Amino acid sequence: MIALVTGGCHGLGKVFTEYLLELGYKVYALYNTSVDEALELENNYDNLRCVKCDIKNEGMVENTLFNIDNIDILINNAGIACDNNFVDKSLKEFMSVVETNLGGTFLMTKYSLGKLNNNGLIINISSNNAIDNYNPISMDYDASKAGINILTKDFSLVLDSLNKNQKVISICPGWIATDSVKSADPKYIEIEMKRVNQDKLLEPRDLVKYIIDNKDSFYNGEVREIINLND
Repeated sequence: MIALVTGGCHGLGKVFTEYLLELGYKVYALYNTSVDEALELENNYDNLRCVKCDIKNEGMVENTLFNIDNIDILINNAGIACDNNFVDKSLKEFMSVVETNLGGTFLMTKYSLGKLNNNGLIINISSNNAIDNYNPISMDYDASKAGINILTKDFSLVLDSLNKNQKVISICPGWIATDSVKSADPKYIEIEMKRVNQDKLLEPRDLVKYIIDNKDSFYNGEVREIINLND
């Protein structure tokens, strides 16, 4: 079994990588800047290959996917944010977020489709910012994640036409207990969680296990919001 995880050496992506390795997958963990973390991960696992790839660079994505076949799971996890007042937000900053989050998801999916096994699964990591947790300082991030949900719907029609029982889904989590969230102003996080009726931060491993362990329950093109795992 083969899995690809973008942003797979850091944060939530690293948790996906490690859990899939536990389940016996051979994992290709794509990274761009997490060099030290990639080296450490490769030293700890025999069935892991960490590959440097800027997912918004079409040539790099095409070359990376050229050498990988028989993909069972692709997890489009990599993403960035650039939160600041819209008055101060430059178009370059705005487009950098969109190109990485939305453009990178498009490119990875585009070049993976021909390598995806029958019954293969593409998991796009979106956000509840795309559904009901908007914030003007994150308008570029919000727009990119909303775009991922639409992209998921569009690619689901492509997969339907191929008749290979393949699926693409979009996961829209609430606030996750990542390092960046845990280091943020706790009062701000508390207020934001109340806006969406989130009881507590989602633990990364709990979220990853829920997604992977229940992957057969999703339908092609599904956009699922996950706020509280005890729902």
